[in-house]
Amino acid sequence: MLMASSGIATMVPTLTNLTLSAVAPAQTGIASGVLNAARQVGGMLGVAVCGFLVRDAEPAIFMQGMHHAIAMAVALLLAGFVLCWFGMPGQGRAIDKRRRPHL
Repeated sequence: MLMASSGIATMVPTLTNLTLSAVAPAQTGIASGVLNAARQVGGMLGVAVCGFLVRDAEPAIFMQGMHHAIAMAVALLLAGFVLCWFGMPGQGRAIDKRRRPHL
């Protein structure tokens, strides 16, 4: 739990900063709203799926579901890490603001 909470504590401000810096200043309110809505929906779906996996009251089946839920969470976190690692521009490259579409 300590690793998860420290990872979330360092990821959320970075993700918010990255998201809001990628849009025009006039659209930061919209971007913030979309980011927060996506975060809430992702959390809701995560709780629903993990709750579905651990739904049985029998201890052996409950623990099996708990193992599946943790394995699924780790796999999704690793997939998110890979997507972020290869999808974000490098440190040395600046985002070309002329090529960004303005809505």
